[in-house]
Amino acid sequence: MLIYEVNLEVEDDVAAAYAGWLADHIQKMLTFKGFTSAQWFFRLPEEEGREATSKKLWTVQYMVESTESLEEYFRQHAEATRKEAEDRFGGKFKAERRVLHLLSVAVNQEALAQHMREAGISESQTGAPKP
Repeated sequence: MLIYEVNLEVEDDVAAAYAGWLADHIQKMLTFKGFTSAQWFFRLPEEEGREATSKKLWTVQYMVESTESLEEYFRQHAEATRKEAEDRFGGKFKAERRVLHLLSVAVNQEALAQHMREAGISESQTGAPKP
């Protein structure tokens, strides 16, 4: 499992149109082999040690099943999907990308148990050990 992360800076005058396009783009990305989910975040410039700006700062993180799936996306789809954004919004946004490889997972067992109780799922249904 890995995360393909795209960090965006979008000019305010195209932000609404870009957001509409991005929502559809995310759904399209999820049709590619190995892309299982996505999360779209906003960022605040002051939390990044930056001056206030009218630009929208967004991050999209795609969960991808394998390096092979991501490499297939790069080979077969990346150029066209990037060109689509450039053709529509060229010069009005900046995108930086990175890949995060899963190293470890930690789970708050008490919170997980609480969520399971709230969902009506018993430990015997999951086979999970008690915290």
